[in-house]
Amino acid sequence: MSVTPIAAGAASAVPAPARVDLARTWLLRSPLAAGGDTAADVLVLDLEDGLPAARKAEGRERARRAAERAPVWLRISAAGTREGEADLALGRELGDRLAGVVLAMCAGPADVAHVAASLPAGVPIVAMIESAAALLSAPAIAAHPATRRLAFGTGDFRRDTGMAADRVALSWPRAQLVVASAAAGIPGPIDGPCGPVEQARDAAEHAAAMGFTGTLALRDAAIPGAHAGFTPSPAEVASAREMLTSAPDGPVDGSYAPALARARALVRRADALSRL
Repeated sequence: MSVTPIAAGAASAVPAPARVDLARTWLLRSPLAAGGDTAADVLVLDLEDGLPAARKAEGRERARRAAERAPVWLRISAAGTREGEADLALGRELGDRLAGVVLAMCAGPADVAHVAASLPAGVPIVAMIESAAALLSAPAIAAHPATRRLAFGTGDFRRDTGMAADRVALSWPRAQLVVASAAAGIPGPIDGPCGPVEQARDAAEHAAAMGFTGTLALRDAAIPGAHAGFTPSPAEVASAREMLTSAPDGPVDGSYAPALARARALVRRADALSRL
């Protein structure tokens, strides 16, 4: 499926707020890097880990110039830090040229509230969960009205907790983010960077099975595999449509209504993704 990244500001059959909710791939790119084209659903200029300390001001200036061409998403440093406040000042300056922010190192709902109050009203916020304490606060972070989605910062989370880069080890925190998002009524969370490019589809399929609906990415080459992993397959869509259009020919048990609801949700998502 060919898509136009949200950062490009191009017309879409899907309204911008819904596109934020549907986006599968969120490419983190340093503003110091050349080139703006990507197949990712969202291109995020990374003002946090994407910039060495000595070049933060230069990176913000490049992000400012990029916003002159099209609205931009920014990953901003932790709320309340010197760099975070400088990133927020840039966001205020950009105004309607700021498409949204990915908040690094979100510690709790107070951080979301601070960022929301510091930026133009209605700017979408994706809150990154990157520590043990943040994971325990994930339900409250997800429930904040300004939070549009949660994202799992796997690298920093593993550093904080000592967990291995292992699916079994990370299954519990992943499940916590999925449950927190569902309880708050927001879309499924965004997984951490998908690792080696050749594993992108497998990583996406695993995350989708856990209940995630998107992933961060560090390389353009990972985008096709990640898109495939988070997009219902033609066979899945056909099976769901058949279930929705075929009346049962006998008694049904208690699993029928939930299965029907899942089929409706899958078809709705597939239809919406086809219009991105």
